[in-house]
Amino acid sequence: MGLSVGFKIAPGVRVRASSRGMRASIGPRAARVHVGAGRTRVSSGAGPVTVSTAVGGGRRRATGRSSGSSVRPVARSVGPRQPTVAQLRAQARAAERAQQVADVAAVERSLTTLHAAEFPESSRQVLPVPPRPDPSAVEAVRRELYQGATAGLSVWKRALRKQAKTWAGQQAPSEAERRYTGEVVAAQLEQWQLDQQWQALQGHDPNTVIAAVDEAFADNAGDSTCVDAGTDLDTGARYVTAVVSYGGIDLVPENRPDTTPGGKPTLRKRTQTNRNALYATAVASTVLATAKEALAVAVAATEARVLVVRPQGSASVEPVYAGTLRRELLAHQDWHSLDPLDLVMSAENAEMVRKGSTREVVTLPVDPDSPAQDILNAWSRTYDAHREAEPEESADG
Repeated sequence: MGLSVGFKIAPGVRVRASSRGMRASIGPRAARVHVGAGRTRVSSGAGPVTVSTAVGGGRRRATGRSSGSSVRPVARSVGPRQPTVAQLRAQARAAERAQQVADVAAVERSLTTLHAAEFPESSRQVLPVPPRPDPSAVEAVRRELYQGATAGLSVWKRALRKQAKTWAGQQAPSEAERRYTGEVVAAQLEQWQLDQQWQALQGHDPNTVIAAVDEAFADNAGDSTCVDAGTDLDTGARYVTAVVSYGGIDLVPENRPDTTPGGKPTLRKRTQTNRNALYATAVASTVLATAKEALAVAVAATEARVLVVRPQGSASVEPVYAGTLRRELLAHQDWHSLDPLDLVMSAENAEMVRKGSTREVVTLPVDPDSPAQDILNAWSRTYDAHREAEPEESADG
């Protein structure tokens, strides 16, 4: 049991001797400094509570003291253990691998589900009728007229400003009505132009159809071009022709999503057979999407003729698919469950050549009298027409 003796040597100064050494306390209890054996501390207390803080660091502690009581240590709370660097690295690798798997799966879905998109059918566009000017519109015109009449006029010329205000108030109703009449005439003219285009589209006018379908293709992820439209003299079919510039086998990821025996996402190497099958399905999905959009825009067309080409070397292309997809073939299909390759190969004049044990999609041989050659000829005419128009556009500019 340790002994302790303390005594006051001056107002506010106390000395205490114990088995641990000498300590001195200086100052009133509200702000007291303790020096000597042990760490220097500063304390503040009132009533039974004293707060003590070690100088130069440490934690502040609050103790409740009364006669006959002693300070008891307070148990510290233990927080969760922090992960080690090795654990953090393992988590980062797992997250990175999961993201890679998700990215590959997303690419695969985007390649093979284009045909599931819905394309609203074209319809007659009706412009809204301009509203008649209400009091707020008339007031806006009055303010505009007043500001124009007083532009550059000194604020001290109050008589002239008053006259301008009166004049603006008188002119505003007739000016608002005049502007309304102009808006109505402009809207009627634009509506007439839209109706002319709609009638031409319904009549399957080739130039109108090509322009409308090409405009619809402009926002597609793939490079599609409408190269021809018209009526087949032998069958009477109203057709629209599109050429799709597609990529090569490198569009298909070399790895495929899978899971480990423990259920974790991973990637595994695709077989060449699997890669070629996915490529063929991707081409078919693009063909269906192109035909659906073309027929949705060309409302009078009965069939869409589609040719798919891909790069061959650095300066040429090779055809890989050609086919004629009739409107009735695409009607009432369950686009989310069908096999796109089966559907495009059931189309009229459908051609795609797959070779070898891995079923590689190879160049489509084009006979001079084949439908594919007709599409290539139409594409060449369109390309040449654009090339001839470029110098004229540059000269006009």
